[in-house]
Amino acid sequence: MEAYRQYRRIEHSVQQQIRHTASPTPSELESNATLSNDDKSDNNSDDNKDDEKQIIVDFNEKDTANDPTQWTIRRKLWTTLQIWLLVFVAGWASASTSTSHKVAAKALHVSGLAESLGTAMYLFGVAFGAVFAGPMSETVGRLPTYLGTFFVYLIWLMASALAPNFGAQIVFRGLAGFFAASSMSIYGGSLADMFPEKGSRASVWPWFALSPLLGPVISPVPSGWVTQYLGWRWVEWLNLIISGAVFVMALLFLPETSSNVILKVKAKLLVKNTGDNRYVAKGDEDGDSIGAMLGDHLQRMAYFIFRELTTLLFGLYLTLLYVLVYGFLHGFEFLFTDTYRFNTGQNYSAFAAIAIGILLGLPYVLVVNKIVRSRNNGEQGQEEQRLIPALIPSVLLTISMFWIGWTDRPDISDWSVLGACVLFGFSVMALFTTTYHYLIDAYGTAASSALCAATFMRYLASGGMVIATEPLYKAIHVEWTMTLLGCVAGLLTPVPWIFWWSGSKLREKSKYAVGGGDDSKDEKDDSKDEQDDN
Repeated sequence: MEAYRQYRRIEHSVQQQIRHTASPTPSELESNATLSNDDKSDNNSDDNKDDEKQIIVDFNEKDTANDPTQWTIRRKLWTTLQIWLLVFVAGWASASTSTSHKVAAKALHVSGLAESLGTAMYLFGVAFGAVFAGPMSETVGRLPTYLGTFFVYLIWLMASALAPNFGAQIVFRGLAGFFAASSMSIYGGSLADMFPEKGSRASVWPWFALSPLLGPVISPVPSGWVTQYLGWRWVEWLNLIISGAVFVMALLFLPETSSNVILKVKAKLLVKNTGDNRYVAKGDEDGDSIGAMLGDHLQRMAYFIFRELTTLLFGLYLTLLYVLVYGFLHGFEFLFTDTYRFNTGQNYSAFAAIAIGILLGLPYVLVVNKIVRSRNNGEQGQEEQRLIPALIPSVLLTISMFWIGWTDRPDISDWSVLGACVLFGFSVMALFTTTYHYLIDAYGTAASSALCAATFMRYLASGGMVIATEPLYKAIHVEWTMTLLGCVAGLLTPVPWIFWWSGSKLREKSKYAVGGGDDSKDEKDDSKDEQDDN
């Protein structure tokens, strides 16, 4: 297990540090540790207070193997790939059962609308699980959070496959989503652990963004055929098989990426080997509990949802994107089965068109970002320039909605609707990637709470959309459903344009944004340092 090897490396580093001192006393190890700022102000106090000073444990020049920011690019990419797969399979399971809801409804003797709760409950679980995942990963570490919750998630996937009745199925699906939330919400923190500089993060993030988007888009393709030929329970077994394989890989090879948690381990080993209790990991001077962190986290989330214009508007935009994606899980039956008489396998294979559009969106984002950097002499530039790749796709998203709605007719080829789905996937990729990137850079150290607020909003709304899709399409039909969604997309079209033009002025008024008010000085300083490093 990589976690054990990582622990042994930290232990070896501590022992080596102690051996290079004449005697393992705190004063002789201060070259590898720094007194906390509070203690520095007490330097003129009585000598008998020396033993009360904290000794802050940080990485030193010999700790490159333990410091995630100093890992080789190969190790960073290998770790990123494993996290990518954890996110991908969790997203896969969120959408796969939508392909079998009619078959499962007959087997469990409920209506198709009731069976749509199977997918909705998973998404509701993700929404509420994400609230707890962030503070947990900051306290106990990314690795225990990933592996611990993912293992429980596998148990609930197996329970869903064996569910004896409808009530058990939706409860098990909700619990599976709750424990899958860690993989689907804390990946941003893992990337920031390894890629703290804005330049390197900008290069990695567009590739990583494929994971949360492709998972729910690709899974209906094989799941539709599995449903048609093997039955609804085999869709759940397929979820379990691929998720289990990724879990085994992560269990063997995934390391801890949180510097704070690694330093906590190092501090504990120093205490154990020296007998001195004053060693404290950098960033852990206050020793906040998970309860205190959760309370602060919830307060920030509420602030970002209800009082921060930037996160409110971009949260609504991200919510719209996911509502559209998950709405299509049941909407494609009306688009392709009712109009073009596709069977189950063919119907959900149409999701490949959205996947193609997402893949086409990746080079577009990379090329535009490269052009922006070249015009800034290789620098990332102001945070609002992250939104440039979203400007045109914000218009194309609206166009794709009207295109789908008003060409989905038997006298028009199904290739027209599929082409519109490609455009839709392209727009979603560009908008999702740039919006997330902007929020990360705009909110600095407060980005985790801002993104968690957006995650909560989009998965909660997506679950509601899954339930509402069938009644909506039946009530106003395809053309007016797409027109309604297109109008909503049109109302949000100006959002990236407005923030591209005047986002810096809005950030100045923000409590948490980089370059904001007095409470965001730390974020502003961090941003300046990162730009200087670039």
